[in-house]
Amino acid sequence: MKQILFVGAVVLSFIFVKAWFDSHSAAPDTSDITLKIVPGRTLRVEVPEAFADGSEKKTFEMRIPDEYTPDKPVPLLVWFAPGGGSDRVGSIPPIVDFKKFLLVALPYPGNNLPRLAIKAGIDRIDRFWAYERPMLQWMQMLVPNISDRVRIAAGFSSGAHLIGSGLDRNWAGFTDFFTAYVLHEGGYAPEMTYHGMRNEHKVLVTYGLQNNSYGKVVVRKMKKAHKHPDVRRLPHTGHDMSQEAIETIRNWIIETELP
Repeated sequence: MKQILFVGAVVLSFIFVKAWFDSHSAAPDTSDITLKIVPGRTLRVEVPEAFADGSEKKTFEMRIPDEYTPDKPVPLLVWFAPGGGSDRVGSIPPIVDFKKFLLVALPYPGNNLPRLAIKAGIDRIDRFWAYERPMLQWMQMLVPNISDRVRIAAGFSSGAHLIGSGLDRNWAGFTDFFTAYVLHEGGYAPEMTYHGMRNEHKVLVTYGLQNNSYGKVVVRKMKKAHKHPDVRRLPHTGHDMSQEAIETIRNWIIETELP
């Protein structure tokens, strides 16, 4: 009798452990969201806890382009906003054709400033990408037909500092994912060597001449590190996302054959 009870307990324990393991190791269900991926729709997405490490809530927005079809590659623009960041696609300026591009707005952890994180130490700025990368990975699961050729990371001020840090620190999932980078009015980074920039990357640095822009320093440091970004100096722009800046960036994207 004791042997039977023992065997029964072992079997029940095995079933319980297997059920727990399956529930924690299975790929998260994307079916509810993928049904909502229709042209012109803006989706507010929360990354499942089972998919992302850490206790911080990870929420972002993405907008499906008007001309989206699931059987064709879709170009991507990921936006890193100024200040404390934004998870709203409404913060994205019209630097690309919204009818064609998948738009994604990634926030910053705790709405912290990348510039201050850089000054506080490498581990602090690295936490930004540790926080954001699961959102990008989850987005790729929801929209698997992202173009291999057109994946743009763009940012203004704080956003440009974050992009500069990614290129400088050579973050996995950043320099080996995006194909083009736009840094407007920023680009401050821990070491300012940008050794994650590759020959195949397309990089644009823009800055205004109506203020003492940090963009000048970024360009100088990149050239010192033997990196060669495209540079646009904007005579009528200060530290803002002016219409001049928007048109300049948009034209560069078109000229660089990023549709």
